[in-house]
Amino acid sequence: MNRILPFRLIALFIFFSFLSCSKDSDDPTETEVTVTTADFSKAMDENPASGQVIGIVSGSSNEGTVSFSIIEQSPAGAFSIDATTGELKVADEMLFNFETNPTITGTVKVGKDLLFEIADVTIALNDLEEDSVFQGDVWLHTQNEINEFGNTGYTHITGSLTIANNQYDDMVDLTPLLNLERIDDYVSIYDCTQLTTFNGLRNISFIGGGFGINSNPSLINIDDLQGLTSIGGGLYINDNFDLRNIDGFKSLESIGDILSIGGGVFTNLDGFESLKSIGGPLSIFFNLNLNNIDGLSKLENIGSRISISNNNSLTNLDGLSNLTATVSELEISFIPLLENVSGLQNIDVTEKLTISSNSHLKNIDGLSRISSLLNVNITRNTSLLNLDGIANLNDVSNDIKINDNESLSNLNGLNGLIRVNGLLQLTNNLLLRDFCGLSNFMTNGTLGSYEISTNLYNPTKQDIIDGNCSI
Repeated sequence: MNRILPFRLIALFIFFSFLSCSKDSDDPTETEVTVTTADFSKAMDENPASGQVIGIVSGSSNEGTVSFSIIEQSPAGAFSIDATTGELKVADEMLFNFETNPTITGTVKVGKDLLFEIADVTIALNDLEEDSVFQGDVWLHTQNEINEFGNTGYTHITGSLTIANNQYDDMVDLTPLLNLERIDDYVSIYDCTQLTTFNGLRNISFIGGGFGINSNPSLINIDDLQGLTSIGGGLYINDNFDLRNIDGFKSLESIGDILSIGGGVFTNLDGFESLKSIGGPLSIFFNLNLNNIDGLSKLENIGSRISISNNNSLTNLDGLSNLTATVSELEISFIPLLENVSGLQNIDVTEKLTISSNSHLKNIDGLSRISSLLNVNITRNTSLLNLDGIANLNDVSNDIKINDNESLSNLNGLNGLIRVNGLLQLTNNLLLRDFCGLSNFMTNGTLGSYEISTNLYNPTKQDIIDGNCSI
C-alpha cells in the first residue's frame, strides 16, 4: 500500500499539469495595432485652379481605417486634406505661385485611435511663362499697327485699348490680337468703317473700365467675346447701324456702370442672357427692329435710371419682369407698338416718371409700386384709357403734367394724391370728361397751382370741390 499511494499522487499531479498547460495553449495571442504611411512628394505646375486635386497621402492600419489631418503647412492655408481618404486639394490657388512659393510643404498626421504616424508633404511648383504685360495705353489706328502689336504676344494691357480710324481706315481684321486676355482700363472701338466682326477678341476675360463699341457702320455681329464675364465700367453699343446680333456677350454677368444700346438692327437682346447686374442706368433707344427684351430676364440689380425709347418694333417690356429695383427715373417713350408696361410691376421710381408718345399704349398698370415722385409727365399717348396704374401715387414734390392723351376719359388713377407741391397741368386730353378722381385731393390735399384747358370738360378747382366733377 505504501508504494501504490505515492504513485497515484504523482499520476494525479501529472494529469492536472497537463490540463493546465492545455488551457493556456488555447488562449488567443493579443495583436499589436499598427499605422503605416509614407511621405508625399509631387511636382506640379504653378497657378492651378482652386479645388484641383494634388494627390493622395497613403495611410492604413491593420485594425480598420485611419484618419488624416494637417498639423502644419507652409504657407498656411495652401492645401486641404480629406480626413477619410487623404486626398490633397488646392485650397488657396493664389499661394501656388512659383515666384513667391516655389515649394509648398506640410506635415500630415495619419492616425488610428491614439496611435499615429507622420507624413511629410512636399509640393514643388513648376515655373510657367507668365503674362506678357504692356505697361500703359495702346492706340491702334491701322491694320499694320494691329498686326505689329499682335506679333508682340502681349496678353495684358495695364492701361486702355483704343482701336479707331485715323486717316487710312484700313482695319478689317482683329485676329492678330488673339493673345490679349486682360485690359485693366477701358476698351474703345469706334469709327472703323470696314470692320465687320470682332474675331480676335475671344480670349479677353477682363475689362477693368468701360467698353465702347460706337459708330462702326459695317459691324455685322459681336459674337466673339464669349470669355468676357464682367466689365468694370459701362458698356456702350451705339450707332452701329448694320449690327445684327450681339450674341458675343452670352457669358457677361455684370456691368459696373451704364448699359447703353442704340442704333442697331438686331431683333432681340438674347446676347445678354447671363446678365445679372448693371451698376448704372439702362438705356435702350433707336433700335428700329428690336421686338423684345427677353434677353434681360435674369437681370437682378440696376442703377439709377431706366430709359427705353424710339424702338419702333418693341411690343412689350416683359424682359424686365424679374427685376425688382428702385430707380430714380423711368422713361418709356416713342414706342408705337407698346400696349402695356406690365413688365415693370416690380420697379419703384423715386424722382421722375415719363410716359410719352406711345401711340398704342392703353394702360400703365405695371406702375403700382410708385408712391412718391418729383415729377410726372404723361403726354401724347393717344390710346391711353386711364391712369389706374399709378393709383398708389400720393406725393409729388414738383409737377404733374398730363397732356395730349386723346383717349383718356377719367382721372380715377389720381384718387390717392395727397400733395402736389408744384403745377397740376391737364391740357388737350380731348375725351377727358371725368375729374372726380381728384375730388378728395382738391378738398383735403395740398396743391401748388392748377392749369386745365382744351379737355372735353374743364372744371375749376371749386367745381370739383362742389361735386361738379364730370359731365
